[in-house]
Amino acid sequence: MKHKYFPLYVDISKKNILVVGAGKIALRRVQTLLKFESTITVVGKEIHPAIWSFADETDCIRVIQRQYETADLAGRDMVLACTDSREVNREIVKVCRNKGIFVNAADDKELCDFYFPSVIIKDEVVIGINAGGGNHRLVKETRKRLENHI
Repeated sequence: MKHKYFPLYVDISKKNILVVGAGKIALRRVQTLLKFESTITVVGKEIHPAIWSFADETDCIRVIQRQYETADLAGRDMVLACTDSREVNREIVKVCRNKGIFVNAADDKELCDFYFPSVIIKDEVVIGINAGGGNHRLVKETRKRLENHI
């Protein structure tokens, strides 16, 4: 039987978060994180234009356009490995685990310390929706149904 993940709500406003990779998946993660006023650093060779726009609009995000380096992990509280390289994502997970940093690998749910939820925010209510790292269609459908009811 597959185990279920406990939904933990955490104040990330003072956390130092690193997103490695800057494509479509990273963009979706950054869009969600910005709703929580996080301090985010994005490192990637090719940066999605919308990520550059976010960096221009807010002090919460810093963009570094270059290849990821292990030193980028220093001082981080949470890391999202969103590169298009399975090998790089696995290396990030390995180093993060050795350093005790919570890590999420976008391409391999088995390597994740946590799953990134779909989030609904309505006034002071925050709802996180997740299907254990799988069945993204069910999560999307559930989010849409909930949004229609609140």
